[in-house]
Order: sequence, then C-alpha cells, then structure tokens
Amino acid sequence: MALEGTLRDFSLADIFQLIGLQRKTGVLTLSGTDDTVTVTFLDGKVVGADSGSHRLETRLGHVLMKSGMLTQDQLGRALEIQKETLQRLGFILTHYQIISNDSLKQALQLQILQIVYRLFRWKDGEYHFSQETTIEYDRDNVVPISAESILMEGARMIDEWPIIEKRIRSSDQVFRRKGSGHEIVVVGGEDVDEVDFEPAGSAKKKKSGGEKIRISEEEKQIYDSLDGKRTVGDIIEMSRLSEFDTSKALYELLTRDLIEEVRGAAEAGMAQAAAPVDELAVAETPVPLPLVVLLAGIAIASIVTSFKNPLNSIGPIGTKAARASAPIEALKSISLERIHSLGDAIERYNVINGHLPVRLLDLAPYYISPALLNDPWGNAYKYLQQPSRYLVIGFSPDGKADTDLFLSRGIDTGVASAPTKPQRGGITLID
Repeated sequence: MALEGTLRDFSLADIFQLIGLQRKTGVLTLSGTDDTVTVTFLDGKVVGADSGSHRLETRLGHVLMKSGMLTQDQLGRALEIQKETLQRLGFILTHYQIISNDSLKQALQLQILQIVYRLFRWKDGEYHFSQETTIEYDRDNVVPISAESILMEGARMIDEWPIIEKRIRSSDQVFRRKGSGHEIVVVGGEDVDEVDFEPAGSAKKKKSGGEKIRISEEEKQIYDSLDGKRTVGDIIEMSRLSEFDTSKALYELLTRDLIEEVRGAAEAGMAQAAAPVDELAVAETPVPLPLVVLLAGIAIASIVTSFKNPLNSIGPIGTKAARASAPIEALKSISLERIHSLGDAIERYNVINGHLPVRLLDLAPYYISPALLNDPWGNAYKYLQQPSRYLVIGFSPDGKADTDLFLSRGIDTGVASAPTKPQRGGITLID
C-alpha cells in the first residue's frame, strides 16, 4: 500500500484509522520541522515508536525514573551491568529484579504513547508508510496498542490543547501557590471538581457546593511542586505525568484560582541589578574629616606591611608572585572531581540515548545534579565534541581555561567507551 503525503492533506487521525482498519504491518515515518518520528504497526496495532530529537524524554531509563519506578542509583547500577554484558536495559532490570515485568511493560507502553501523543500537536509535516511482511519488536514486554484507543485519546487532546495553551502559553512560565482561603481535599474519580472545557474559549469552574476544593492526586502532585521558581518545563520534567496531563493540571489549578503566574520576576531582578548609579549624588556626599584621616592611615599601614604578609600574593617590584594558596588548591581538587562526575554522566547518557549530549545542561537533573555543572567559582564547564572523543574543560579562579582541569575520553559510535585516564598538559585551549 502506497501511503505518503503531507499532514495538511491527510490528517494523522485519518492515517492511523486507515492503517488500523486495514490491519497493516509496517513502519510509519513522519518528518516535521524539528523532529522525525517512526511508529511501528503490527496488524494495525502500534507496537513501537521512536523519536529523533526527544530521545532524553523517551528513553526507557528516563521514563522509568519519571514514573517513579526506578531511582538514579538503580539505573546507574543497571548501566554498569549493561556495559559489561551488552544486554538490553529492560532485560537487566527484570532479570536482577530491580523492577517487575509489569512495571517494565507499563514503562514501555508509556514511552510509546508519549511519542505518539506528541504527534497530535503537529500542524504540518510529511509522512510515509512502508508496508512490511513482518517486523521486529520486544514481543515479551510490549503489548500491542489498538489504533482506536490512541485515536480516542488523541481526539481529546486535539480539542483541549488549544484551550490549555491560552493560559499555559510557554514552558518558560513560572507559577506559585496562591492562598485561596479554601481547604484543599485530595479525592479520586468523579469526586474531583472538574473544569468544563468549552470549544468557544474560556473554561468555567464547576462549583463544589462548599468551602472545600477537591482535586485529584495528580493535580496535588503538580500543586506541591510549584515554588515560584520552577518553570513549566521544569515541572513537566519532574512530573510522573505526560506533557499533556501536566499542562492540563496546571490549567485546572490556575482556573480554580489555586495558583498564580509569577510575572516579571526575572526582569525585575535584572532591572534592579542594572539600575544606574547617580555618580553626581555620590560625589556630593560629604565625608567627615576624621574619617578621611583614619582611612588614610590604614591605607599607608597596609601598604607597608603587605610585602611581609605570607598570605598576600602582592610583592615588591622585581619579586615573583606568591604561590597559589592552599584553599585554591583544594577548590581545584573539587573542580577536578566534578569534571570526572560529568564524564561518568556523559557516558550514562550515551548508553541510554545512543548519542552524546548536545550540551551539559542535557544531563541535569536525571544524570547529574545541576549544581555540578559549574565549578566552585561559578564558571560553567566547557564541553567539546570531536569525531572520536569528547572533552570537559575546567577553569581557574580568574575564568581562564586551565590545562590541569580537563577530561578527554574516547567514544565509539552509539556506545560510550570505557573511561580512560585523563590527559593533562601539553595542549593549547582556544576559546
């Protein structure tokens, strides 16, 4: 069956419905502006999906941690075993009883659905369906998903996304909890005070008939994660819910007046920091004469004694600068340890995703703590990719690249190589 064209001419829902009704087996490839996604079908049912540019969000290890089924330490141990045995991560996790078979099946299904549901937000793109006689997939752990069930959920998302996006406009928005004066009660099922989504525009709140506001467990999880600093993107990453369900929960909390947007916090801070100083006012501020005499005496005494101070790096003209102090050497050791930790995190990322991270920020928070992305002096580490290796470079206290603070490790295509001994000295770093 020749099936190809653009999503403007033939919608995604029509494509899924056609493949499902005709019980086709093959691979559907969809190419958009920012991503290429493949969806695998067996007898009209979805048995696999993969995304080219959202691998961090869709890989098994990330889905398991996001779903609360796996901790960072457990994932790290499993990845070490995978390096030695080259076995599938899912097999290792179930074989060593880190997770159950049911948990693995649930995570794989969640991984597939997250990729597929994201497609329903595409406004344009090209598609091509390649029909096959048979396909390979994880038959032991993947339960085929009917196209009909996907279409039902997709239709709901298509109807509600435009309404949600009117208030949850960007992943950079920041929200905080708002004191409403009402008691919040966590309930389940039909007891939740739901929000009506009306096609015409604004949503309306259903009155509960009392002073208590009833929300679901999922909404309470999102409500508790709001601190007035985390962005919507941060909340989505932390949440066990999908991107759609997280955004919908934020929308419903906002509609019930339980949360509010933090507007202009960052801009206000930047404006305050950049506020100009009135030099004329400062210059005209009178200084008492006794204070001037006292400060002058202190300045002269400090100059006389500075040359004899063993902790002072300033010496008389013609002498060598003092050696780096012990605290600086200790901070350099801490910086080197962080560089090694970054190298280990890069290797774990490579094993899970099949490629190196584009930037070090991609490692946080699931592969390494965000606090370790900067050195003890607050400088961000420099990360360079080369055809056969990668480098992580540290800096000295004055912000210059330090040839004693860098890590260089070789890589193989698709699989991170074993850590090698870091190289030091003998290189020239060019910014």
